[in-house]
Amino acid sequence: MFDRIPRRVMLATDLTPACDRAFDRAVQLTQEWDAELIICHVIESSALRPWGIEQRVRNTSAELDRLVSSSPIARTVPRHIVVGDPADRILEHARQIECDFLVTGPAHGKILGERLLGSTSARIMRRASQPVLSVRRRPQGPYKTIATGVDFSSASRSVLATGRALFPGAQITALHAFVVSRNWTGPNADKSIDFVEAEERARVMRESEQDMADLVGALGTDAGSINTILLEGEPNIAIVSYVEKHWPDLVIAGTHGRSGAHDDTIGSVAELLLMTVPCDVLAVPTRTK
Repeated sequence: MFDRIPRRVMLATDLTPACDRAFDRAVQLTQEWDAELIICHVIESSALRPWGIEQRVRNTSAELDRLVSSSPIARTVPRHIVVGDPADRILEHARQIECDFLVTGPAHGKILGERLLGSTSARIMRRASQPVLSVRRRPQGPYKTIATGVDFSSASRSVLATGRALFPGAQITALHAFVVSRNWTGPNADKSIDFVEAEERARVMRESEQDMADLVGALGTDAGSINTILLEGEPNIAIVSYVEKHWPDLVIAGTHGRSGAHDDTIGSVAELLLMTVPCDVLAVPTRTK
């Protein structure tokens, strides 16, 4: 569980025209948390293009200078330039500098180094040992409304607690999506379809309401600003539909990938949110080491 305020935040920037959104959000968060900000850009190098690295480093340094020039507070922020595979080097560098929070740009439509940011952001989120924030919108102050899907597991409890710890002033909405399984056998064989469905829906909702109350209650005094909503439908579809209708400032999702470079699994809901929702997404690792 990530139950403390980050002390060192690393912005992995792509230096494309919209990169100032992630930069502005990283500055806002580090000011809010009184944390240290470090900016990192990866220059991709391969055996096919090994030449010109020195000039590319100089060009990148100039672009980083232009990026931070928009914020007087951030002009003295350390800027790190590394060479290699974008996702691999970002994760490696984050470990080397003991970063406990990562900020990236949006999950698609941009590039990081010379690879599609969609694949790079997903790979970072799958394998990171710290929370990873993918910024899509231009910041307009601190996050005020946050949504997160829960399934009453210890992992979703950890994600909810992380959101509460990082953004104590925000209104968090915990969403649980359920599916009604219709059983017309045994005692239900002589009942109408509508009756069986309504009865089963009522039962599932009662259990979900109790589970939700237990989940939120486990947070103790931190649970005061948490709303709870039950949604009927498949989790990925129901949660995305809610986000597209209500437009929260931020969506938080848990990831369950492993840290190995060849085991790139990510929570299916988290991946869908990363690629589709029109707002920022924070991925919180919930795996056990």
